[in-house]
Amino acid sequence: MSQQLIGTQGLMNIPSAEMNPEGTFEGGMNLLQKRMMVDVYDYYTGLYYINFTPFSFVELTFRETLRKTRKSATNPKMGYYQQDRSTTLRLRPVREKDGKWWPSVVVGVNDIYSDHGNSEYAAVYGVITKNVRLGGMVNVGATLGYAHPIDDGVTYDGVFGGISVSPISFDNLKIMAEYDTRGINVGASVVLFRHLRAMCLTRDFEGVCGGLSYLYTIKY
Repeated sequence: MSQQLIGTQGLMNIPSAEMNPEGTFEGGMNLLQKRMMVDVYDYYTGLYYINFTPFSFVELTFRETLRKTRKSATNPKMGYYQQDRSTTLRLRPVREKDGKWWPSVVVGVNDIYSDHGNSEYAAVYGVITKNVRLGGMVNVGATLGYAHPIDDGVTYDGVFGGISVSPISFDNLKIMAEYDTRGINVGASVVLFRHLRAMCLTRDFEGVCGGLSYLYTIKY
């Protein structure tokens, strides 16, 4: 599975219908290129997050996105003095099974409640993902979904989709391409030493995004 830029399971900047194994905690930090999320972020910024999958069909995410503002009303110095708090809840009513034709299905919501109703991420979405092995050499995952913004959400609006390709001999590596309702992203992710996940991508070849996260699964 790949790491999504806002800390939920997905490709790069789109959600997928895949989830971490139950009992998995994930915490990470991501660097975002200019205008990656919304035009208000006309500068490189970053976010950090914590993700927890308590059950195989439930995923919860909490994140903070850094915002560049004046230091104070009397000090015009610009810096990352504010953070936007954001949450995601995802439910998977249908799980993909090997050898079956049906895909995984997930419904999710970003910021169903946010202070002052001004979260740029706020949206509700549905998404399906299907994985197919080709020639015994690669696994190809196809994801398709639709997002509808709520309140002041502007990051996701409309149809999104993407493709991931992983060598079966090294399925911790994923090469990905996607359309996230605002642009086209290409990139790759890899899981090292079973716990460390790294990702790098570009939106329309206008900049670079990247991220690191740590995963740990509690067996219960």
